[in-house]
Amino acid sequence: MTATTTPPARWARAALPWSWLASAAVVGVLGYLLAAVSDWSHERTAGGLLLGVAVLGLVAAALTRRGTPQARRSSLIASAAVAAGGLAAGVVATGGPAGAGDLGLVAGVPLVCAGVTALLALRARS
Repeated sequence: MTATTTPPARWARAALPWSWLASAAVVGVLGYLLAAVSDWSHERTAGGLLLGVAVLGLVAAALTRRGTPQARRSSLIASAAVAAGGLAAGVVATGGPAGAGDLGLVAGVPLVCAGVTALLALRARS
């Protein structure tokens, strides 16, 4: 960060790794619940995919910590990967009787998390 970085950009830069940790926790809990509790095999598979997306969020948290070069770029790339992984898990989860309701929840949570972290990355100037 340079001395000319504005306070909102500085705040967004400081919040970026924490938002990735929070996103990884939320997606990980959803993935665990699907993988461990569901009676349907396609939902367990979707839960496994979400657990992988959560691990990606943990990697993104490490890549965006203070002092790392190109944290903004790393966060934007990870946001796109999380969104793609969430959509894939949502498509897998719709293979059963619930259908569109599963798509909204299973894909919606990672998409919201990816959107929030992408907006923070765009706001941060590194």
